[in-house]
Amino acid sequence: MTYSKKELRQAFISRLRQMDLQTKKKQEASLREQLYILPEWTSAKIIATTLSMSFELDTQPLIIHAQHKGKEVVVPRVTGKRQMELVRLTEQTQFQQSAFGVLEPVDDEVVSLDQIDLMVVPGVAFTRSGKRLGFGGGFYDTCLAKFHQSTVSLALRPQMADEDEWESQPHDQRVGRVLMVGDGQ
Repeated sequence: MTYSKKELRQAFISRLRQMDLQTKKKQEASLREQLYILPEWTSAKIIATTLSMSFELDTQPLIIHAQHKGKEVVVPRVTGKRQMELVRLTEQTQFQQSAFGVLEPVDDEVVSLDQIDLMVVPGVAFTRSGKRLGFGGGFYDTCLAKFHQSTVSLALRPQMADEDEWESQPHDQRVGRVLMVGDGQ
């Protein structure tokens, strides 16, 4: 029996929501350690990431670490159907909650895709080969189709999927690298 992307999305989100907080924090720390030693991370001057929701991998430590290392951070703001722009995050950035329940910058400087060195791409589920099941809005697929620098996703154990778990669509964009929690953790 095959499941629709919508059904799979709901199942993976449910698995994430049920994750034990201590286990989640331990896995997040492991994934951050892997990320921080990647050449793509260490050499990046501008990094794109999201402002995570409570059930997702917490991106706040990534943002703080990047800024502490002198990197600039940009976060998405939805501009239309399947369209988003990436906005420079500063101490003065003001936020509002989007229709999707995500915090977005109200104003600040938009940064063009060609200025961004590394994009940390969110998702609901990932395969080792870089297949990504997103949240269903198509914002990242549209953006990734135009983005030609490095991409990485961080997958907590409940987000790990088999290669054949869903069928890719022509508009689906893969992630360059998926960091996964080691089997011993």
